[in-house]
Amino acid sequence: MSASRAEPRPSAGGVPRIAVPLLAGLLAAGCAAFAHAQAFGPPIRLTPDVASPAPAPAPAPAVVPVYPPVVTPPPAVSPVVARPAPVAREALGAPDPDGAGTLSGVQGLGGDPWRGIGRAELLPLIAALPVDTPSPTVKALERRLLLSAGSPAVATGEAPPPRRFGALRIEKLARLGDPAGAADLADLLPAALAADEPAARALTDAELVRGGLDCTRALARGRSFASAYWTRLALFCRARVGDRAGTDEALATLRGGGRRSDPFLMVAEALAGAAPPPARMLSLQGDGEGLSLLLAAMRTARIGVPPDRLPLDNPPALAAIATNPSTDPTTRAAAGERAAASLFLDARQLTDLYAQVPAVGDELLRVRDIARRDRGARTRALVHQAMAAAMDGRRRVALAALAVELVDPRLRAGPVGNAAAGLLDSVSPSGDAAALAPAATRLYYALGRLDQARRWQDLALRSGRSADTAWLWPLSVVATGRGAENPQALTAWLDEALRGADGLARNRIAGQLALLQAIGVAIPDEAWMKATDGAGPPSGSDAGVDPALWQRLGDAAAGGRIGETVAVALLLIGEAGPAALPPVVTARVAANLKAVGLEPDARALVREAMAAIAGPSVPTSTDE
Repeated sequence: MSASRAEPRPSAGGVPRIAVPLLAGLLAAGCAAFAHAQAFGPPIRLTPDVASPAPAPAPAPAVVPVYPPVVTPPPAVSPVVARPAPVAREALGAPDPDGAGTLSGVQGLGGDPWRGIGRAELLPLIAALPVDTPSPTVKALERRLLLSAGSPAVATGEAPPPRRFGALRIEKLARLGDPAGAADLADLLPAALAADEPAARALTDAELVRGGLDCTRALARGRSFASAYWTRLALFCRARVGDRAGTDEALATLRGGGRRSDPFLMVAEALAGAAPPPARMLSLQGDGEGLSLLLAAMRTARIGVPPDRLPLDNPPALAAIATNPSTDPTTRAAAGERAAASLFLDARQLTDLYAQVPAVGDELLRVRDIARRDRGARTRALVHQAMAAAMDGRRRVALAALAVELVDPRLRAGPVGNAAAGLLDSVSPSGDAAALAPAATRLYYALGRLDQARRWQDLALRSGRSADTAWLWPLSVVATGRGAENPQALTAWLDEALRGADGLARNRIAGQLALLQAIGVAIPDEAWMKATDGAGPPSGSDAGVDPALWQRLGDAAAGGRIGETVAVALLLIGEAGPAALPPVVTARVAANLKAVGLEPDARALVREAMAAIAGPSVPTSTDE
């Protein structure tokens, strides 16, 4: 789409226009501060450009995600979304036969989530949903979407799609890291799985990564497929139970049609009793074809993965590597932390990995100095071990502060933040820990642990600097749903937060205003003018996302189309998650989710986003 394309018309669920000169002035002021902001990549085209024929689709470039990501939120927008208008039911044809689901009613997305959208229009949305997000809220919402019972309408005379609705849902759940949910859905839709090998393989791979593979069921689901994957799976299953004859038979079949350089064939030789091949001969890169099965076989054959062979852009594979005891502990911790960042490992598993990293010499006494040079997984592991060994109260406070400081803001709401909170749990919110209070409050609110957050916020208000604690008020309002009834509270927060604020801080304050308004807090015009030096709220037309998706979200919410609203919202959030997006995007998504009755999900998204920007630009460090 051309960069000069005019802003799409606002819908009933859209955003009010602001004068273009005002927007231009705000964007010019923030240009230098955000020159290094994260790029969003090419938009996902769901509707053609009305001004020109739709271009031929181009293959998306391979992108290796940055870790830890850099947090620089662009300017925000004030979203206003109308309540959905009643929608007249139109007969579009028979429903899709794959509408069964394990969730219905309030547990899912209501009794008719796909009202108003046809199957042909829906399937591309399902296929494009993100899977590697760091946001627990996004994954939970996507899981509900995929497991909800309901069928899109099939237009009269519509040709059968290349892949069935049920198969796409099963595959997406598996790739999302929910093999149990995918298997439950597959039990309801056996015909969909039996006719779709990618879905069957995705479910099997997810079970291999999680370590819960049932070989009998897995081999049964592959009976109707002829690819070598299922022969390899049979060999793995026989080797795992010590069936030597069966292993030799399957290996002979593989030798007849495989290449000697095939990594799985080399590992299969070791499963049959040969010497393990050098790990450096095994390629773990490429498109991930059969990678989960290869990694499971390497674990069974006790072959570790070298640190320079990690597939850094494949979180499920990293989770499999992290649970391979033959891989050295430091590599396992690095792989596990990246897997946990995308929610393929939980906080308990990550903490167990931290405990196994060997410390050298007096490293546990020098963790603060080490953290100044390296903010990686090994340093976080040393902090956890130092905390386990510390007895002195002041040192424990300092180590807990360091653990919280080392969590990237975009990862606070997930297992990486939860692992740090585990150390913080052992520290009492007393006067000795006053300097830690603002950061502890942010972390606990990000995780949705409201009781702990309130205790630390009380300590911050009693003993902390007002410049630090002022940033916490919007976060507490979002997380608790209380505190915004009094307009004077908003004014008091804004006055304190703006005192001495530079351009970057003002942009973050504007982002907080947008997020507050998205959940229903009334933001008066004078607050916007004060926060933006008179420019007022920007329109959000330069949010860096596909304008067609931006427009479609408002249209779907205004029409009461719940399933479509959720699917488009998930596409707008993408792999980045709400804490990594410009507040304009998260605010618009939340406002539209709220408009279709999904206020808890909207508030949780805003809470994750707010926790990433609710703090001073330069955190105050705590010395040991």
